[in-house]
Amino acid sequence: MQQTGYTRASTLGPIAEVVTAAGGSIERVFRRADLPLVLLDSPDTLLPLRDHFRLLMVTSRELHDEVFAARLGRQASMTGLGVFGRWVAQASTLLEAIQRAGTSLPHMLQNATHLVVRRYGSEIHWSYEVSDPARDGRLQNDMLAIWYMIAVVRHFAGACWLPDRIVLGGLPGRLRCQTGELMCTDTAIGEAASAIVFDRRLLTSINPHLGQDDGLAASELGRVFDLPGPEDLPGHVSVLIDLELLDRRPTLARIGSRSGLARRTLQRRLGAVGLSYSDLLRNALQRRAVKLLCQADRSIGEIAALLGYDDPSHFSRAFERWSGVPPSNWRRLLEARGGPAPHPSGG
Repeated sequence: MQQTGYTRASTLGPIAEVVTAAGGSIERVFRRADLPLVLLDSPDTLLPLRDHFRLLMVTSRELHDEVFAARLGRQASMTGLGVFGRWVAQASTLLEAIQRAGTSLPHMLQNATHLVVRRYGSEIHWSYEVSDPARDGRLQNDMLAIWYMIAVVRHFAGACWLPDRIVLGGLPGRLRCQTGELMCTDTAIGEAASAIVFDRRLLTSINPHLGQDDGLAASELGRVFDLPGPEDLPGHVSVLIDLELLDRRPTLARIGSRSGLARRTLQRRLGAVGLSYSDLLRNALQRRAVKLLCQADRSIGEIAALLGYDDPSHFSRAFERWSGVPPSNWRRLLEARGGPAPHPSGG
């Protein structure tokens, strides 16, 4: 697989609003990045880090703004990070929050990345380190990540807090002053990881919002611990299928191309673990069908079209094979229960 890391769409922040306000076309940006625009309405959806990087790079070019992500990050907040943000925000101290962020980031929000704390005398260097090999758009991504890290500290230190300085790996010298103005603090050029630097005494800051949240439900945690591991080929392929399904019916050829594997190689490697592309596509169609059926304003015909079926009857027969009941009956059962959705049995 070419892609070794994934992130949730929520990490894009308010990108549509920022692009539109700057006079750009968000539709054109997503088209050039070869990503579905509906991703903006699907914050929990995973996408490869290389695609995330490329989208930020394409946006930068669309706006003719080499520090676009530094502007975008100014509007980023922990709220936009979903369950991960809530989990970190419930820590009792900043030190605990940083520890929570570091241990849960690769499992809940973005893998192939690490948040590392280092102490140098009275200073704390909290760095964002990426192991994914993708390079295009990496600097834009780092600018955005730094703002999210600042947002974590601000939850404990106040909404106007800023680090003593930031370090951006690979920042061209000609962009240093402009970036510093947007980041509102001294900006240094680093040779390795990007980081924020602050006084170590800040680590003991007490959470002023402690007790205002009831915590995370088991269903929330179960929904987000789904980032595939480095050797999980079915997991990697499933992420790509889910992403494609937002916009079109995925084909084996396209998934193979996005995964960096030839079709036969992909089929052979899936077969080695007892699976096929058809198995993974069927499972993805089931998951998406259930989500769409839970949206009462969508007709069966509309759902069938969104899933790539030429005829609603074809979708109805397929859904009945999965669940034992037609989709219209399944929806009525859901309405009658007024609670958690019944799950298709699969197979």
